[in-house]
Amino acid sequence: MLNRSLTENATGGFYGSERLAVRLWTELVTPQQGIAQDRWHGLQNDCYQLLVDTLDTRYPGRYRLNDVRRLMDRMCDARLFVGPELPWLDGLFGQLMLRNGDMICYREAEVQAYARLAAEVDPTLLVAWHLSGWLRESSPTQGRDICRVVSAQAPFFAPPPNLALPHAEGHVHLGGIAADSLVLGDCLLKPEGLSWARNKQSDWVTQLKRMRQLLILLLESPHREGWPVEISALINDPMANQERLPDWTLLAASQTSAPVGSPLWVCSQFAQAMIRGCANRWLWLQLYLCSLYRDAQLVPQWRVAVLCWLQTLNDLRRRLIMDGQGLTRFVEHYFQAPLRRGVRPDLHENVRRLLVAKGDVAEVKAMPGAFSPKAVAKLSAAVVRQSKQHGAMPPYIFGEHEVSIEGATGPYLQSLERWQFCGHFSRSQGQKRAFGKEPRADLEKHWKIADELLASLSRQSGWNQPEFLGGRLNQNFRFQPARWFRGLDVAGDENDLRIEWFAPMLRWLRRGFVSRPDGEHASSGFHLSIHAGEDYAHPLSGMRHVDETVRFCEMRDGDRLGHALALGIEPAQWVERQGEMMLPLDEHLDNLVWLWHYATTLSGRLPLAQQVLPIIERRIARIFPFTLWLEPPELDRNYQVDDGKPRARLESVPPSELYRAWCLRRNCHHLWQKLHDDEPRSERELCAVPDAVMINRLSDTAACIYRYRHQHLAASSKLPLVVIRVGNEWDGQALYGEHANPVREIIDDVDTVPELEFMHALQDYLLDQYDQMGLIIETNPTSNVYIARLESHSEHPIFRWSPPDESVLETGGRYNKFGLRRGAIRVLVNTDDPGIMPTTLRTEFSLLREAAIALGVARTVAEEWLDKLRRYGVEQFHRNHVAVFERESDDIDF
Repeated sequence: MLNRSLTENATGGFYGSERLAVRLWTELVTPQQGIAQDRWHGLQNDCYQLLVDTLDTRYPGRYRLNDVRRLMDRMCDARLFVGPELPWLDGLFGQLMLRNGDMICYREAEVQAYARLAAEVDPTLLVAWHLSGWLRESSPTQGRDICRVVSAQAPFFAPPPNLALPHAEGHVHLGGIAADSLVLGDCLLKPEGLSWARNKQSDWVTQLKRMRQLLILLLESPHREGWPVEISALINDPMANQERLPDWTLLAASQTSAPVGSPLWVCSQFAQAMIRGCANRWLWLQLYLCSLYRDAQLVPQWRVAVLCWLQTLNDLRRRLIMDGQGLTRFVEHYFQAPLRRGVRPDLHENVRRLLVAKGDVAEVKAMPGAFSPKAVAKLSAAVVRQSKQHGAMPPYIFGEHEVSIEGATGPYLQSLERWQFCGHFSRSQGQKRAFGKEPRADLEKHWKIADELLASLSRQSGWNQPEFLGGRLNQNFRFQPARWFRGLDVAGDENDLRIEWFAPMLRWLRRGFVSRPDGEHASSGFHLSIHAGEDYAHPLSGMRHVDETVRFCEMRDGDRLGHALALGIEPAQWVERQGEMMLPLDEHLDNLVWLWHYATTLSGRLPLAQQVLPIIERRIARIFPFTLWLEPPELDRNYQVDDGKPRARLESVPPSELYRAWCLRRNCHHLWQKLHDDEPRSERELCAVPDAVMINRLSDTAACIYRYRHQHLAASSKLPLVVIRVGNEWDGQALYGEHANPVREIIDDVDTVPELEFMHALQDYLLDQYDQMGLIIETNPTSNVYIARLESHSEHPIFRWSPPDESVLETGGRYNKFGLRRGAIRVLVNTDDPGIMPTTLRTEFSLLREAAIALGVARTVAEEWLDKLRRYGVEQFHRNHVAVFERESDDIDF
C-alpha cells in the first residue's frame, strides 16, 4: 500500500471527500437565505472543519492536529467559491507535469509522486485546470490549436514513446484495463449509463445520480439568459427529468457563436467529442468545468456545483482504484465493484492503453470462454485501428476471402500478430465467503471448462469473418486462429483455492500430441503463466504456494510465475509489518512440514538449516495431535485396512510421511474417486492421477492421510485457528507442555528468529533452483505496491531478483548472504490491472528507474538494466507467439 505524505493526503481529501461533497450538495439544494457574504463564510468554515475531521479519521493519529489545521486553513481561505481559483492545482501541475510542445506529460523525475497523486485525484483535473488557465491567459486563441492540443494528450499523460524501443506487455488482465475515466464516463455520459443501478439502493448509486443531475445543469449552462440564479430551484423542480442527458448535436450547435476559448465554446467542443466518440472526451468535459469555475462572471453557487461534482467524481474514482492490503479486498471490492460490473468494455480504449507504439505487443489474460470468434474479431479490429492499418477492399460484396496478401494487406495481417491470449481459470468464488464456510472447487465445472476450451480451439465455424479477410476461406494464406491462444493461468484470490485443484487440468491441457483441425501446421504448446505467492497469511504459506505451483503443474523452461512476492519480500520485514499471523491449523501444519523438508535438504550445506531442524520437528509434533486428517470422518469410522481390522487413529506420523502426503496432492481427487480403486487408463486419468496406484494402497500412511484429508474437506470439518507470533526459543518451549484438545478453537505458536532467517535463506535457494529450471518471474510493480506489504517501488523485490548491479549477488553480498544463489533470475515487467492501479507499461519502467536511483544506482546503469528487461519482454512474446496467418505457398511467416 502506497505511503503518502500529509500534503498528498490533504489534496486527496480536498478533491475527493465524500463528506465535503455531501455538505456542498446540501448547500445546493437548500434555498438561499440571509446575507450572501455570511453564507459563503459559513460554508468555508464548514469545509475547513469537515476536511480536518476527514483527514484525521482516514489516518487516525498519524498527523499532528496543528499541522492538519494549518494546512486546511490555507486551502479553505476566504476566496474559496468567491474567487475563480482552486487551491493546490497550479502548484501540483508545476511540480509534477511538463509541457513538451503540444504534449502534457508527467515529469519522469517525479513519476513516483505522480503515481501517488493519481491514486487520490484524477490527473485529468490537473491538466484540465492548466489548460483552462492557458485559454484564459491566451485569448483569443485559434480553435484549431486548442483542439489539436486536447486531442494530442496520451493515456495517463505518459511521455511520448520512443518508437525505436517497443515494449511487450506479458501480464495484463483484459477486465482490468478499463480506466476510471472510461468506467465513470460510461455511467455518466451515456443514456443507458445508469440502467444497471435501477432499483438499487447504495451510496454508489446516490452519488452517481447526483453527479448526473449536476452535470446536466452544468452543461445546460449557468450563463443562459432567463435561467433562475438559484440552483436549488432547478434541482428541486419536480417536473425536471433528473437523468436526461442533453442532445449532443443540439448542444454543439447552440454554442457555435460563442467566443473561442470561452466556457461555452469548450462545452460545444465537448459535445462534438461525444458525437464523434473521441478518446479525449473526458478531458474536454473537465476542461469545460475548469473553464467554467475560472469564469470571473460566475456566481459562487455555480462554483459550489462544480467543486461538488469534482469531489464526488474523485471519491467514486478512489473506490475504483485498489488501495489496501490483500487479494480478497481487491477481488471483492475493486475488481468486482458494482460500477465495473455495470460497464461494457471499450476494446479500442483498452488497446489504445496497451499498444502505445507501433512495435508494442501484448499477451492479455481472460477467462477461456472469452476466446470466441466474435470476441477475437472485436479485439482484432481494435488492434488494427490502433495500428492505423486498413485492409484491402474485397473485390465484391462478401468477397473478403478473395483478398490478396499483396500491398497493404501484409501490414494489416502483421498488425493482427501483435497480441496473443492467455486463458485463466479462476480461484475466486465470485461472491463474499459465507460465514463458517471454506471455499471448495467445483471440479466438475472446471473440467468442463477445460473440455470446452479444447473443443473451441478445434472448432472451425465462426472464424471466416471480414476482420480475418475471410479466414479459412481465403486461399492466399493459412489461417489458424487457435494459435492466438498461447498460455494458461490460474488467477484470482489464491487464499480461496490452492493450485492443487487446477494443476491436473493444466497438465492435461498441455500434454501435447492433441488432435488438430485438418490442414493445421504443427506448433508449440501452451506456456504457463500462473499467479502464485502474491498474497499470503504467512511467508511460508506464500513460498509453499509458489513451490506447489512449480511442482504440481510440472513447470518447465520458459514458464512464468506471476507476482511471486513470497520469494522476494524478506520474511522478517513482512512479519514486522504484519504483526500476528493467523492461519487454519491445516495450513500451518503444511507450512511446517514443507519447511522441514527443505531444512533436511539443506542441512548438509547450511549450518542454519541444522539449527532450525529440531525446532521445526518439535513444532510439528506439537501441532500434529490437533489435526483431523489422520482419522476418518465420523461416517467412515469402520474404514478397514488389508487385514480387515478397523483403521485406528494415527497418533504419530514422521514428517517424511506427511511430506509424501503433501506430494500426493498433485493428483485430482475428483477423478481418482471415479476410478473406483481401479488404475487410470485414459489419457486424462493418466495425466490427472499419476499416483493412483499408491493412493489405492490402504496400508500406505501417506495415502491414508491424503484420502482422510479429502474426506474432511468434503465434510467441512472445522479446524482450530493458529495464531503465530515472533519470539525466541524460550517462548516456543513454553508452549510444548500443552496437550491436544479437540474442542480448542485457537492455538498459539511462535516463529523464532533463526527460523525467519532460514526462510530468508530458503528464498535464495528456491530462486536459484527455479532459475536453473528456466522459470521466469512476472513482476507487476505498481500492482504489488498497491496490494502487498510494500510502501514504495524501491522496496519491490525485483531489485533482489534481478538487480541493476549484480555485484550484490556475489557470495556474502546483500542479496546472496548465504551463498546459495549463482546469479539473477529472469524477470518480466508488466502492469497487471492498469485501470484499477492507474499506470501504463512505460510508467512502470519509469517508476523502476526512479526507484533504482533512490537506492543509489547511477541513472545510466538503471537505464541499461531496464532496457535489458524491455528487450527480454519482447523476446519472450515472440518466443511464445506462433504466427496465426501463414503464406500458403511457402509457409513463411509474414
